[in-house]
Amino acid sequence: MTSGALAPRPAWLQEPTLAWRPAARGVVLCARPHDHTDCLGPEAVSGAVDISPPAPGYDHLCGLRPLLDVLLPAVRAARPEALERHAEVLALLTRREEADEGGYGRFVPVSETAALGTTRRISRESHTAAGWIDRAARFLADALPALGEDRRLLVAHAVDRWDRLSLRILYRAVLIADQQGRPVTVRGLLRGGSTLFLERLAEQRAVRVCGQLPPAAEAAPEAPGPAVGVWRPGGARSPLRAIGDAIALQNFERADLLIAAHLRAVRAAGDRPDDEADLVRLQAISAAQTGRIDTAIARLEQSLTLAGRPELRAHLNYLLALLVTKRKDDTEAARTYYRRGLECLDAPGADAPAERAWILNGLALAAAIDARETEHAERREALFKEAFDLEFAAFRLVRDLPGDSAFYLRYNLSHNLAFLLQITGRHQQAEEFLRSVSSTMLSTGRQDFLVLHHYAIAVLQLRRGSHEQAAATFAAAVRVAGALRDSFHVEKLLAAAAYTDLRRGDHSGAVRHYRDAARTARRLCDEEAFAQDLAGLLWALTLGDARWDGHTLAAARIWYPEAAGAYDRGADRAELTEALTRAGAQVAPPSSKLPSYLPAVDLEGRPGRDLNRFLAGITAHENPGTLVVSR
Repeated sequence: MTSGALAPRPAWLQEPTLAWRPAARGVVLCARPHDHTDCLGPEAVSGAVDISPPAPGYDHLCGLRPLLDVLLPAVRAARPEALERHAEVLALLTRREEADEGGYGRFVPVSETAALGTTRRISRESHTAAGWIDRAARFLADALPALGEDRRLLVAHAVDRWDRLSLRILYRAVLIADQQGRPVTVRGLLRGGSTLFLERLAEQRAVRVCGQLPPAAEAAPEAPGPAVGVWRPGGARSPLRAIGDAIALQNFERADLLIAAHLRAVRAAGDRPDDEADLVRLQAISAAQTGRIDTAIARLEQSLTLAGRPELRAHLNYLLALLVTKRKDDTEAARTYYRRGLECLDAPGADAPAERAWILNGLALAAAIDARETEHAERREALFKEAFDLEFAAFRLVRDLPGDSAFYLRYNLSHNLAFLLQITGRHQQAEEFLRSVSSTMLSTGRQDFLVLHHYAIAVLQLRRGSHEQAAATFAAAVRVAGALRDSFHVEKLLAAAAYTDLRRGDHSGAVRHYRDAARTARRLCDEEAFAQDLAGLLWALTLGDARWDGHTLAAARIWYPEAAGAYDRGADRAELTEALTRAGAQVAPPSSKLPSYLPAVDLEGRPGRDLNRFLAGITAHENPGTLVVSR
């Protein structure tokens, strides 16, 4: 398999240049008013473009709207071809919806199922949004020259009012513009206090803080509360759907404001404890997805003091158990919460087979984690058996339940059973089971699901040593992801294909795939992925006794200077291997699943432990010089 499987081959895979330095500047956050020259120097002042403050409320794309109001007329006059190149994403950026009363649309098309699903998750899903954020950022990078080549400074007033979605797009545009040799500087002026997201943004390499950011409040800064109707959890235009949209887009300040407004209305109405409990639960979901775990736990505990319905109380205990499992690594505390949840469902009149199934699924996860952590073989075997029994019991509960939620739960349980087969070393059985349970979803023709399916099958084939089969299956995944223009998945798939080539001793194939993976990571401004993909390329060339071409060597001089120096001195294979090892040049073996969130784009950080890698026994980094080759 070669990356030529992408048809047509994208432009970035035809670009020979690999050398790249990540942007080290581009955004300046000014905590107090002062002259441009104080923080940027006199040469940066001429041609500054003022961007008006957004309206309060953190509505989706509220920060970007004033910039588009300035930019679009200039682009229509000077660079109309940019509008054609980016017509698809531009239509989303400027879409108006009736419910928005003249404002822009939601930006990312979010299905009702997906939006409501996010209101039950403690982990964010940002992959879909990341693709559209990247496209929007590329439009900005392409369009900004229309303002004039001497107007490379954007002054964003009241940047603390910008929604997270707008800030992600603008920051990514700065990175892309820098990589393309057309740097842009953004000066963000704070009008009030800071926000939790601005604190995260300030940690990025290309961001500098002029002065000191004031401490961010735990809740969103005060803003006029959005007008809200009667709280109800169902329906396409329900308040829960609006909150789900905000969480799905990781626009957490907007979500928090909507939740707070509904809480005020519910409390004013009085005698609605379950509605109040559900809204406090949503506050916990927002906190959990932004890494505020202690706050999330406190909110869920508060919600439990309010909730009366046994189904809701069971769900709250389930969420608490999941949080302490995944974020606190405390499976004993988790079991306590899970047992309390089951007790709630044993109450007279409680009828929630799906909720019971989720709890059994959580107990199975706790058993699998404990099995991985124990050093005693008999206990490990017993715990894995317990995990299987719990998953099968959960599946039986929802096997015949109708509706999208039950369908998603069955899909989740099926994949968890396949994962259990994988982590217990039964890779062939896992593949056969996964193929059998995936037929219904595959029959829908959804190409995004097909990518995930191909990847999961290929990893199982790789894990059992069927490298030729794995290479072919990764090839199929690359083709589908390429047709979907999903660069984030394409990079991971190319790197996985390259790793498979290394494992089977095909160094020339590994060179092709790691080079294309590195080109893709460079385009995505993904420093971590680029460092790993370039490391793989250098190792593949070295292990295959091949020459380092000029483009590869130029990149190595930036990212792995010690290894590049050894090559320049004429080091032999053994010396280069030692130099690469000393330089920390390591690759990432394919994880059991493709990532569902992208910290390099959503800027929300990541959990301290990759649970999928831990359970599957897959390391995060590997030295290719120590690989055992199977031919």
